[in-house]
Amino acid sequence: MKNLVFGLCLLVILFAGCSLFGAGGGSHPSTTPEETTTATETQESSEMSAYIDAGNALLAAGDLRGATREYENAQAIAPDDPFVNNNLGLVYMESELYSLAVSYFEKAIEVLPYYYKAYNNLGNAYQELSYYDLSRESYEQALNIKPDYALAHWNLALLLEKTGDALDAIRHWQRYISLSEGEGDIAFARNRIAALRDSTASTEEVHVITEEEAGYSVE
Repeated sequence: MKNLVFGLCLLVILFAGCSLFGAGGGSHPSTTPEETTTATETQESSEMSAYIDAGNALLAAGDLRGATREYENAQAIAPDDPFVNNNLGLVYMESELYSLAVSYFEKAIEVLPYYYKAYNNLGNAYQELSYYDLSRESYEQALNIKPDYALAHWNLALLLEKTGDALDAIRHWQRYISLSEGEGDIAFARNRIAALRDSTASTEEVHVITEEEAGYSVE
């Protein structure tokens, strides 16, 4: 979906389906950088696409410095491009520079207020910073824009477990299962529901899973 005008990009973001990456228990999720640009059909947009493609390839290979360089080259052409800023945020998340990642996700949202993927990623960054209220608000905003966004239900369920809200966590795990259509880690979600139900029934404290046991999911 390269080199599309801004209006088409917005429609794609609002209505396109989402793939699940890294939702499995026991591992950190993979990043899924955007391949889209809001630049118009010009020589500049062609250059931007080349930089974005190079950045995506370097990020997939684990070369964070190289990915940052390529995304920054794209950003030099279009500083306010929301997809490029989202990708830079993902790189800084992988680099564990969470406050810097927040600034790029927020910049992406400022330009494209309905960018639900950036809200999801912003929630992840806030969660890493232990800003749980802000994290919850970000996931909920992603779901306000796209209620059937399975990744945000997964991430919000994890956060709610961490903050001790078992009943709401169960609700979001259930919603995640209903939306995954066999593509996500449904077994893990069902196990979490069972554990939470057992804990609430027995009034025992539930074991809160960590990022090492189940990573949040990003796009």
